[in-house]
Amino acid sequence: MALLIHKKKTGRPPVSLQTALTDAVATLVPAGVDSPRLDAEVMMADVLGISRSRLYTILNEHADAKDLKRFHKLVYKRARRIPLQYITGHAEFMSLDFLMKKGILVPRPETELAVEAVLERADIKGRLNILDIGTGCGNIAVSVAVGLRDAGGLLAVYASDISSKALRLAALNAKRHGVAASISLHKGSIYEAFRGLGLGGEVDFIISNPPYVPQNELQRLQPEVRDYEDPRALAAGSDGLKCYMAIVEGAHNWLRPGGWLIMELGEDQAARVKDQVCCNEERFKDMHTSID
Repeated sequence: MALLIHKKKTGRPPVSLQTALTDAVATLVPAGVDSPRLDAEVMMADVLGISRSRLYTILNEHADAKDLKRFHKLVYKRARRIPLQYITGHAEFMSLDFLMKKGILVPRPETELAVEAVLERADIKGRLNILDIGTGCGNIAVSVAVGLRDAGGLLAVYASDISSKALRLAALNAKRHGVAASISLHKGSIYEAFRGLGLGGEVDFIISNPPYVPQNELQRLQPEVRDYEDPRALAAGSDGLKCYMAIVEGAHNWLRPGGWLIMELGEDQAARVKDQVCCNEERFKDMHTSID
């Protein structure tokens, strides 16, 4: 935590935490960081090992020299547009703290809508089978498992990813939030990861936030995304719809009657994905879809 230090006779004057934050913002603004003050506060709180609310109460205190040096290093990393979540090693999702590692897709706030859609529709009276396609750090799988556990539900979440690194991180986050027993992790693409598990026609929910960016638009993304996140978690063919189409096409093989397919996609992609669902109307006649 922050320590009050005294000016040495031959040293520089001590720097207050408030001044350090102001200097950090002055570095982050010209670098193009979207929320420079917020990011600076998060990094400082991380260095000091305290909450942001606690930080606000000690801004007039002086920074320990070692803490200040470490803080400056983090600020310079953020100025290079390294994602804040990679710098601190943490990301918040559904009010839960997730461990993060470089290269794994950072959870987006809008993805919480997909999790909420599952929690709103789940019948906790029976056992639920849930597929999470492209789990990343496990934010969807873990959040669903925590939410349904707290509601008294019994469930089995089968989460997949093509990245072994992502699956290892998801396992850590499942254990971190006490739901490791409810989540099994499987490596593979789309439905291939779940072959041989005997889940055909037995799944209550398929939920996914799959890659959605057209390949030729990848370079137009913000530096935090373009330069640091795994492109396999972002790009999906020439129109960004490759994964969506594959998920819709195969969903009927996995969902039970009355089951739900819930996906997140871009506003300009919804119409085409819905058309694909309509093309498979006969297959989905006893099932539901939610496209957020």
